[in-house]
Amino acid sequence: MEDILKVKIQPLNAEMFRPYGEVLQQRGLIYPETEEGRVAMEMLKLNYRPGIKRMDQLAIHFSYNQTFIPVHGSMVLVVGPPPRNRDAGMNDYEVDYEKIAAFMLDPGQAALIYKGTWHNIITLGNECTFINVTRKNQGEGNSPADELQGRIEKANAVRSYVEYVDLKKRNNRVIELEV
Repeated sequence: MEDILKVKIQPLNAEMFRPYGEVLQQRGLIYPETEEGRVAMEMLKLNYRPGIKRMDQLAIHFSYNQTFIPVHGSMVLVVGPPPRNRDAGMNDYEVDYEKIAAFMLDPGQAALIYKGTWHNIITLGNECTFINVTRKNQGEGNSPADELQGRIEKANAVRSYVEYVDLKKRNNRVIELEV
């Protein structure tokens, strides 16, 4: 039987979000950056999936930060602090389960996650259209966010600089979101 980590969804708040990234404030600035490739913006859509409040995977990338901006519908951004053992490799990266949090992003809000922040996104409504400020390599198309959700092996093959970790296989843990 897997170990279930229950995480309460909270409204996006700059102070509470600080360990994971930055929230764009009125008259403020945030700076997307990438060490390789180029900073890119794309508009994507997430569709609701039954059972989505329970997740067993998180993504992580160290070469760029990423910003999520819902424009229609809301999204939940699940985050965990960057691992302290970055040199350990994907199978051994630290996941600080005690500090995993979930934030509701409403249309017009923007949240930038730091490099190395564990993350996943879902929508609790029928769908969410959002702007993804991310990294792209030359000739790379749009991110298949919704199509790859829950398919780790396929997702890992699409973008080599994004790693997806199956928490259930690795630690017998799953995250269950509470509204």
